[in-house]
Amino acid sequence: MNGTYQLTALPDARPGMVLGEVLRDDKGNVLLAQGVVLTEGMLASLARHGVEVLPVLAASPPAPPVDPVRVQERLDRIFRKHERDNHGDWATGILRRYVEDFRLQREIAR
Repeated sequence: MNGTYQLTALPDARPGMVLGEVLRDDKGNVLLAQGVVLTEGMLASLARHGVEVLPVLAASPPAPPVDPVRVQERLDRIFRKHERDNHGDWATGILRRYVEDFRLQREIAR
């Protein structure tokens, strides 16, 4: 991964930030790989491991725009053995809707 990174204090790190290089503990063991997108759980775990500073990419590249037509084409291919409007196969219909919502980055109500 190419890009410049900045050292960020762990309390200033936020979920969604991307590591600019491999993160190792004081013994040299790899804790997280380069390019990992940080989550709240990871940040909490790093605090327990005594990590104080993270090499975070200065600017994360924006996510490419989602093309709904390509998403539908891909899902049609993946679910080719199951008709989209077949109400008798409700489980596959639910799975397809979840995958479609995820790939189209739709908000899922909890």
